[in-house]
Amino acid sequence: CANDRRWRLRPQESRFIDWQKLRVQENSHEIPSGAMPRSMDVILRHGAVEKAKAGDKAIFTGMLIVVPDIKALKLPGGGVASYRSNDRDESNPQNGVSGLKDLGVRELTYKLVFLASSVHNADSKVGAINMREKDSFEVNLVSAANEFTAEERTEIFNMRHDPNLYLNIVHSVAPGIYGHEEVKRGVLLQLFGGVHKSTPEGISLRGDINVLIVGDPSVAKSQFLKYVCGLVPRAVYTSGKASSAAGLTATVVRDPDTGEFTFEAGALMLADNGLCCIDEFDKMDVDDQVAIHEAMEQQTISIAKAGIQATLNARASILAAANPVGGRYDRSKSLKSNLMISAPIMSRFDLLFVVLDENSED
Repeated sequence: CANDRRWRLRPQESRFIDWQKLRVQENSHEIPSGAMPRSMDVILRHGAVEKAKAGDKAIFTGMLIVVPDIKALKLPGGGVASYRSNDRDESNPQNGVSGLKDLGVRELTYKLVFLASSVHNADSKVGAINMREKDSFEVNLVSAANEFTAEERTEIFNMRHDPNLYLNIVHSVAPGIYGHEEVKRGVLLQLFGGVHKSTPEGISLRGDINVLIVGDPSVAKSQFLKYVCGLVPRAVYTSGKASSAAGLTATVVRDPDTGEFTFEAGALMLADNGLCCIDEFDKMDVDDQVAIHEAMEQQTISIAKAGIQATLNARASILAAANPVGGRYDRSKSLKSNLMISAPIMSRFDLLFVVLDENSED
């Protein structure tokens, strides 16, 4: 067929299917030393659409395919042309064509994408259950209980009669850190969470607990954050100095393929129904701290940019660590005077722990 330009879509004879494109990034513990985290586009079709949400750790099964790079074609001078330049200097026959760029010819660029046929949640192997999904909570609870053996279920039932059950669980939190029992109690309460309530008027009251650890250097503040990130299946670790307001909440970007504006999830959106750990919280800029006011209390993120107005969920607990002003905590001053944090932000933390490095001759 010599027709390479005139094409017309016939919807009545076409078959339309669900289609979704994701961008996945390798886990932090799988990144080679000194390398940047790599990412790849994944295409889902049919029943695999909407199986993976932002922030999930998923396992994709499929095959690698090659598709044209639409973004590279839209760059200036990236159009494919097949004409030959006739601007040669006839007076100097030695002047030939200097290269493909002068010819106006650009090679078509391609990129690798992964065409997935099935999606599996990688957190299912740890028995994670979303308690907020009331419809499937009982079904998930029964399936999680069946994963234990008869001996394990008997041991769990016998733990109910142990009078020291609470202390034993507290001591099992971050066992590599000596002492700090009060901090471990607070972290344990945060891991269990509170009760989410809803008023008759439809107002949601958060049950997630926000914890702030303030203390001198080298008192294992960051170790608590690292331990919690390794324990909770859905946890995001970030640093306050290296994080911006858009990186913590969400930002609006233009899709290179369609040209439409879309959302890119930030740390709090990725930690939805999970936990977000923010280290060096005191070094965060004031403008960036203002961006998480709504996320800490209302547990939502409102965006009105580029003609898009939306309210996104950020139902996450926040575990933050901060250093006092001047490096060490001054007991002669109040907690507010020792922190470079505004009063509205401090009021949104339910538990605040002050950890001191006691100096002694020993």
